[in-house]
Amino acid sequence: MRTLIIDDESYVRLVLEQALREEGCQVTAVTQGQTGIEALQAAPYDCVITDLRMPGMDGRAVLKWIVAHQPDVDVLMLTGHGDVKDAVDAIKQGAWDFLVKDTPFDAGVVKAALTKLKTVRALRKENLAARHGGFTRDVIVEGPSQAWRTLKAQITQVAPSNAPVLIQGETGAGKEVAARLLHDLSRRAAGPFLAINCGSVSRELLESELFGHEKGSFTGASAARTGLIAAAEGGTLFLDELGEMPGPMQVSLLRFLDRNEYRPVGSTRTLHADVRIVGATNQDIQELVHQGRFRDDLLYRINTITLRVPPLRERKEDIPALVEHILRTRPVPGAAGRTLSSEALQQLTAYRWPGNVRELRNVIERIVLMTPGTDPISRDDVAQVLPPSTGTQRAEDLSGLSLDEIERRHIQRVLDACDGNKTQAAKTLDIDYKTLLTKLKKFGVPS
Repeated sequence: MRTLIIDDESYVRLVLEQALREEGCQVTAVTQGQTGIEALQAAPYDCVITDLRMPGMDGRAVLKWIVAHQPDVDVLMLTGHGDVKDAVDAIKQGAWDFLVKDTPFDAGVVKAALTKLKTVRALRKENLAARHGGFTRDVIVEGPSQAWRTLKAQITQVAPSNAPVLIQGETGAGKEVAARLLHDLSRRAAGPFLAINCGSVSRELLESELFGHEKGSFTGASAARTGLIAAAEGGTLFLDELGEMPGPMQVSLLRFLDRNEYRPVGSTRTLHADVRIVGATNQDIQELVHQGRFRDDLLYRINTITLRVPPLRERKEDIPALVEHILRTRPVPGAAGRTLSSEALQQLTAYRWPGNVRELRNVIERIVLMTPGTDPISRDDVAQVLPPSTGTQRAEDLSGLSLDEIERRHIQRVLDACDGNKTQAAKTLDIDYKTLLTKLKKFGVPS
């Protein structure tokens, strides 16, 4: 951990520095509270160990500043025997713990506290990953097809590199799954894997989500906050729908890719982070550059390595393995133990799957829910749920339906193919997001 020591006693600083370096910490030591604040403004730290009583700015003032401006930094308060009550008060105000300075000062106490703090910080990262869309292994892309074997071989080859990667592929094809596999096969596998959909966060909040912000930097910023770049230290950050990133954010991302440095919103501090960036898009990124919606210099930087996730129609040999995995792992009542008849599998294989693996998962779940029991899933069961596919089934007879009903059915199918993601569905339908919500309300589809 990057640790800052603030203490006016040279002996205490010396003992702390030696103990922390023996634990593998990067250590900076200063003698005054104000100097410590300046150090925190100039460089990132994980932990501050500060004396409670010092000339000038004391430990309580340092703690107050850290809580207001850098709440992700943990503070250990050093105190004498007579000041324990003050140290307890400091914990109530935001300090992580306190250490009593015995004579001679015991380095073992410091190491024990540090070990406990490392564990707590690791758990916080795991929780942050869960809150920010950390990957969940619900549908696997593994399979026997040549298309999958080619992709996996490419991922295995580029995984050891730290170079940024651009993953291209259709909606629902498994771009995030490929990104996670890339992470798992890399030297960063023990680090965090965090994911964010650049198209699902408002442009105003995306910069804060990625880089963090200082207290008061915008309306509603009542406290400082750590961003995903800092949380992904030592790991991988997956940026889905990269083509939706606004122009000013593209500049900030380019700077990070070039120098591994960034600034939280509203801050003058330049921070550094060791994070591998993996971007993904289902759009023609070259066309976005041509339209002026995506920076060409950012494209050249992020597509150092480009991977293409094939659509499901190009690897239909994987469908049996995918269906078996879905039935075995999805939390749908009655799914476990269900099997698929050869006729049903044939029908699933004939369909073109415009929504790819995500649509396959939704179809299998709907079949299980609509046909309870233990019998093998039949061709008729599939026919009840599977939308018609041009070239594989008779075209649906729409002649007796009103225009509203045709529109309702189409919107519902697109939503299913997009796994309920309304932002993506609106893009697929080529309508405004608010227009989609209006239509969902009109047709009585839950929104």
